[in-house]
Amino acid sequence: MAALIGQKEYGKVLKRSTYITLITVLFLILIKAIAFWFTGSIVILSTLADSFFDFVITATNFFLVRMSLREETDQHRFGFGKYEALSSFIEAMFIFSVSMFILFLSAQRVISPETIPHTNIALTVMIVSIIVNFFLVRYQSSIIKETESISARAEHTHYFQDLLTNLAVIVAIVLVGNFNLTLADPLFAAAISIYMIYSSIGIFRKSIDILIDKEIDDKLKDEIKQIVMSHPKVDGFHDFKTRQSGSSQGKFFMQMHIEINEHTSLNESHNIVDQVEEQILKEFPDAEVILHVDPNNIVEKKVWND
Repeated sequence: MAALIGQKEYGKVLKRSTYITLITVLFLILIKAIAFWFTGSIVILSTLADSFFDFVITATNFFLVRMSLREETDQHRFGFGKYEALSSFIEAMFIFSVSMFILFLSAQRVISPETIPHTNIALTVMIVSIIVNFFLVRYQSSIIKETESISARAEHTHYFQDLLTNLAVIVAIVLVGNFNLTLADPLFAAAISIYMIYSSIGIFRKSIDILIDKEIDDKLKDEIKQIVMSHPKVDGFHDFKTRQSGSSQGKFFMQMHIEINEHTSLNESHNIVDQVEEQILKEFPDAEVILHVDPNNIVEKKVWND
């Protein structure tokens, strides 16, 4: 698992990533618009529409991620972390919608196929797009390793799809331009759209998991359990509950009942809880921790013994 960074550094990294992505996407929109102007190809239109929505989505993500990094307020005591999950949900919705639209256009072009003029221009543009997308995807991979951000992961998934999409577009252009296989244009566009629809479902699921307070990753939970049980005066724990805040994996909320010897004084129990909490926050500085003490001779209904 990647080392978890603080919220301040996390925000800086995501902002820098967003600026680079927006500039890259604007460039891709420009060259793809030129290619579509000369060719009228439906498969190039699919990549142009995709890049246009990339820009809208990335700009929306930038706004929502910045909102998610705001400090807690009197009216929002748990912070704004879910804004990032919301941005990923919106991104998935856009990907799904534009894919369905391109699928509809592809069906129309299958009925009335057309040739692609100026294939040399189209090929040049798509080769440049592949090179640009390749470096963007590599950069986003490094961002994910550094932050483990759900929004960065959603964008990386989408731009990796763009890389595959551009390769498919080149194949379609060659088939139409060199072999006069006019059906290749709409069929490849349809295949790309179906793949994007499938990928958007995964982003939907991950963002919904955070929005409905799914438990954090099991590996993180195991680390927390080990920290708690490493204290010599903690006999056990129960009712361990967590939820992701919506940004980095290190930003989460947790609560737990820890079991201490029944003869331990209130003052010492308080000190034990403080020590356990300190160790958890040392490993996960952005976590919100709530610990409750139970004497080990009192049997409670352990809803989540974990």
